[in-house]
Amino acid sequence: MIYTITFNPALDYIVRLDHLTPGTINRTEQEYVLGGGKGINVSIVLNNLGMNTTALGFIAGFTGDEIVRQLNNLVYVKALFASRKV
Repeated sequence: MIYTITFNPALDYIVRLDHLTPGTINRTEQEYVLGGGKGINVSIVLNNLGMNTTALGFIAGFTGDEIVRQLNNLVYVKALFASRKV
């Protein structure tokens, strides 16, 4: 078992465009919201390699709930985060 800790977890917002035209309204084709942070990223890679890992850290609010939800969907990752409801 490998333990990772993320002191500053965040949600990464990724968008895809067919093309970018400066000075105009650009519409996205796809959008992704992915949990991230150094320890979380390491836990995701270890999961992809089939290794058990526990992700630790501090979370709050919607961002924290979404990060834990995403990590709990992974097979080999157990999420243990101290949370504070705001």
